[in-house]
Amino acid sequence: LKPPYELAFYLALGILAGIVGVIVIKTLYGIEDVFNDWKAPFWIKPLLAGVCVAFIGLQFPQVFGVGYEAIGDVLQGNSEFVVMASLVVLKILAMSLTLAGGGSGGVFAPSLFIGAMLGGSFGYIVHELFPYSTSSYGAYALVGMAALFSATGRATFTAIVILFEMTLDYSIILPLMFVCVAADQVSWALSKESIYSLKLKRKGLNFRTDLSVNL
Repeated sequence: LKPPYELAFYLALGILAGIVGVIVIKTLYGIEDVFNDWKAPFWIKPLLAGVCVAFIGLQFPQVFGVGYEAIGDVLQGNSEFVVMASLVVLKILAMSLTLAGGGSGGVFAPSLFIGAMLGGSFGYIVHELFPYSTSSYGAYALVGMAALFSATGRATFTAIVILFEMTLDYSIILPLMFVCVAADQVSWALSKESIYSLKLKRKGLNFRTDLSVNL
């Protein structure tokens, strides 16, 4: 963290991550609904999804796999703005198509990937505009990873602890907590369900998160 007023930029990143987190949730289940409502032989759906993901991967192979190498490039400042910004959108589509088409996978690692690209893109712009009063875009990518997972999974404390354990850098604690809580609250204001709880709700499994519930 540079000057204290840099927290304003982290707040903006938290708000942006909250909005993008909801977009991730809506896109995932929106594409899933399209595939579920499509009256076609079962084998056509994974085939079409695979072709679409392969087409994306031909242009941006970073969307394949977990994406730790691409995340590492961003954290080390070895990525370009156009690539990072494009991967925010393309990874959301690739993840949604894979899962909607019947592919096996989770949402935790993609959330970290999308968050890193989002934070990196945002940090790149901010650092270009205010080079002497902001951290490198790698720092924004780091907190962006936790912020996006906070927005999608609503496991805010978990996201903070995981990212802190990855860095063991106390100087990042304040912006990390600030961004994650902001992303969580913005996401909650726009969508009461997380990317996990919405799956259960769509199956008719209603549950309570109130701590006062007598288990």
